[in-house]
Amino acid sequence: MTWWLLQHSRLQSEKLDLAVLEGDVDWLQVSCWQANSSLEMCVDFRISHGSRDFAFQMVYPSVFPDVPPMIYTEDHSRISNHQYGPDGELCLEHRPDNWMPTVTGADMIRSCQRLLSEEYVDSEREFHARSAHENSLARDLRSKSFRLILSKKGLEALNTIEDRTCIPLTINNNAIGSTYVASVKMIGRKEDPFWSEESLLPGEEQSEDVYALRLSGFQPTDVMTTDDLKNQFEACELHQLVSDLVSVDEVIYLLVGDADNWVLLIIFGKITERKIMPYATVLMPEDEHRLPTELQALAEKIVGIVGCGSVGSKVAASLCRSGVGKFLLIDEDVFFPGNAVRNELSLREVGAHKSYAVRQRLQDLNPSCMVRALRLSLGGQESAKSMANAIEALGECDLLIDATASPVAFNLIASVATRRKKPMIWAEVYAGGVGGLVARARPDIDPVPLSARAQLETWYSDQDVDWVRADKTAPYSAEGPQGQPLIAGDPEVSVIASHTSAFAVDILSRPDASSYPVSAYVIGLSSEWIFQEPFDTRPVELMPDGDWGEKYDDLTADDYVRILQDHLPVTEDADENPTPQ
Repeated sequence: MTWWLLQHSRLQSEKLDLAVLEGDVDWLQVSCWQANSSLEMCVDFRISHGSRDFAFQMVYPSVFPDVPPMIYTEDHSRISNHQYGPDGELCLEHRPDNWMPTVTGADMIRSCQRLLSEEYVDSEREFHARSAHENSLARDLRSKSFRLILSKKGLEALNTIEDRTCIPLTINNNAIGSTYVASVKMIGRKEDPFWSEESLLPGEEQSEDVYALRLSGFQPTDVMTTDDLKNQFEACELHQLVSDLVSVDEVIYLLVGDADNWVLLIIFGKITERKIMPYATVLMPEDEHRLPTELQALAEKIVGIVGCGSVGSKVAASLCRSGVGKFLLIDEDVFFPGNAVRNELSLREVGAHKSYAVRQRLQDLNPSCMVRALRLSLGGQESAKSMANAIEALGECDLLIDATASPVAFNLIASVATRRKKPMIWAEVYAGGVGGLVARARPDIDPVPLSARAQLETWYSDQDVDWVRADKTAPYSAEGPQGQPLIAGDPEVSVIASHTSAFAVDILSRPDASSYPVSAYVIGLSSEWIFQEPFDTRPVELMPDGDWGEKYDDLTADDYVRILQDHLPVTEDADENPTPQ
């Protein structure tokens, strides 16, 4: 938007205000108003202070008056510490964080003159003007592409290293776009470290030619070149270390420091031209307990998720963020580009099995998370042993989640849940994304899963509204009344997955109570089928039915002894009397 064309009256007002200011003061000279090549309106002006004239240009951005004008020195020189970069705009009293459209360019120039008056005595800068800025780590790191993340415990451990002692170090390196982030993984030899980070940051492990050195009184700003490094280390009589770092061709990482002053240096290049690249050290904030207290127990819970597709992958990630520390993932599918439109995974995982890729995703979210992933189809053409192992593993979980929308898988999971008295949750996204279902079955509270599903089918029939579910080839698709395709998108899938996760957290954290009065919810996301409008939610009351737990024959102790004697292998004892082994 070229404001001065569309709001010509504002341009005239700006010119008038500046002309009035120029006539009222003796320190301002305005040259001319002219648009630059980007069609931004500019005005050149000079401010006299003491025996010196300062030349500036004020540039009105195209979106003025939504944001303030910018004032630069005419020769792009630095005249104040209140300046963005050596040739950047001045940081004045009127900024984007406090800007009001009623402020004018004349007000900006008044602020510019006050800055000069506060910092300059005659023509020399002698003072630093008061700052209204708050420190911002994020802003300070904008120009730092190499960063070392250091925890408080890691800092404490580094400071226990004996002074002037160099020891092996292991770090993790992670590239995020054009930003390179390192973190300390362990201190000491890998086979016998004296400290390691409990919750490691993900990244590629680096231990070759990586060292830590504690040096009393070290100041990172004192090391800018290899000569600086030589001078400081030789002053501490670390002659051999200087030779090891400088008189080689290898790339060497050195974490050096003392107290709160530690810096990671990369020393690289040929012997004749060794260079140093410092990392910006970022102290990790103290752990903020952002999870509610009642969710801390979730770290020991095991959640079994069958189906790592659109719903399952999102549920797994959400539960991991909610504090769940152990997972069993089961899915035979491979991730392809078309899956990325609704999945927690990205194109980086194309070609991988979904269960393995989701496992990596969870460990990226929480490196201490324990995840077992199985690449098989529950109820599919698998070996009997593999299927039996999967069923046994599900029986060890604290909660089972069916995210497959497969009746065969549902039946198997329901059987495990019923026999082992484990709570079960299942979810479904309706064809075309018109809505979805989230349901649960809790042992001895709700009907067993098979009965719960039957009650839901009855509820669907009782609505007396025709509706065609998606076919197996396109599980999220359907056709509208005029034959137009209806496809569920990521927002619809995410809503159902979010409710599924909330159901799961509720069961895990509140086993004896619940925030949800009923155990099944049919959730509308459009005005299709039975739904009057988006977010039209229909609670479905499920009546207790069926018996939870293993079914046992009514046998006596003698019956069990006889069965064992008949079927256990036997050995000959010393008296040649056969006994069960």
